[in-house]
Amino acid sequence: MNLLNYFLTVFISLFLVVDVISNIPIFLSLTQRYEQKERRDMAKKAIFIALLVQLLFVIFGNYIFGYLGIKMYSFSIAGGILLAIVGVEMLFGHKTRTEYQEEDKAEEKENITIVPLAIPLHTGPASILTGMILFNHPERFAITGKEFYFYKALFILSTILVYLVSLFILLRSDLILKFLKPIGMKVITRIIGLLILALSVQFVINGIKEALG
Repeated sequence: MNLLNYFLTVFISLFLVVDVISNIPIFLSLTQRYEQKERRDMAKKAIFIALLVQLLFVIFGNYIFGYLGIKMYSFSIAGGILLAIVGVEMLFGHKTRTEYQEEDKAEEKENITIVPLAIPLHTGPASILTGMILFNHPERFAITGKEFYFYKALFILSTILVYLVSLFILLRSDLILKFLKPIGMKVITRIIGLLILALSVQFVINGIKEALG
């Protein structure tokens, strides 16, 4: 049960932070001049790149921080503050990432696929931070003994599933946007922003607890 809780926590946390729903309008805006097949190819490449970057940073990032002497609780508090900013922007409708809609109109398809579709829209500081905390602290879910050897595989599996679901949603973004209407997108964005804000508070609390020891 501990492993199942861990798997679900990783999936839900990363899915909320990757926030593919809120990225749909940006994706459609950046790819509207391309044919449907081209948009699908761009979505697949962007998600693959985002997944690769996410896993590389999560798996090896802890060694980098160790070399630089950065404590995980410091990163947890800093990341909580970062998540809070993202959550507040989404909650009140001031999402700075929409700036990319105008900046990338003149770029080629390949460049748009990498930046901003893959990075930072689907893999950015918030998702990397969330992944690192969950990857390096399985003890919070009472994962010990033999279970300890399976949690890394579960993390990778859960992360891959998050990006596969994100790809599924992107490939059907035209239908989703038509069904939800603009007001529906706004409501969902606000709800996700509130959940991310709550998640950020928990990260800060956990970091303070670890710092005080």
